[in-house]
Amino acid sequence: MKRYVYVLCLAIAFAGLSSCSKNNDPEPVSPVVGRWELNRGLLSGFLAPNTNINGAGIDLYNYDFGSYSSRIDIRTDKSFLDNIKSDGGVGDATGTWDYTNTSLTLNYDNGDKETYTYSSNKGIEELTSTTSDITLPISSTSTAAGKLQYVYRK
Repeated sequence: MKRYVYVLCLAIAFAGLSSCSKNNDPEPVSPVVGRWELNRGLLSGFLAPNTNINGAGIDLYNYDFGSYSSRIDIRTDKSFLDNIKSDGGVGDATGTWDYTNTSLTLNYDNGDKETYTYSSNKGIEELTSTTSDITLPISSTSTAAGKLQYVYRK
């Protein structure tokens, strides 16, 4: 009788082990999934005598040349919603996304495309855009040309 109990226990154990399969495990969630808030703009590429502003972070929502804010909700189904606030107006943009290595590409429904780089350092997760050209007012009579990079945080 003991032998039958051992055989039964062994059969149940094998049945339990065989039901576990890697094919049933869910795919890990991408680190870019979640809500991203525009944290700051990062300035670069300014020439003398304005090199002192290279590397400066600026608040894009409360700045002299206009206000800009964005919140991107990246979903697990490969869709996203970008809520944009600019100079008193509010709008939504939607699309799909791709993530490879550390590169996130947002493909907007209107045909536009943006690329960001994902990083995580000491628990701070950031998405940084490619740089774009910007002209900043330096005084009431002069401007300076440089680059602006958007930095989002989760």
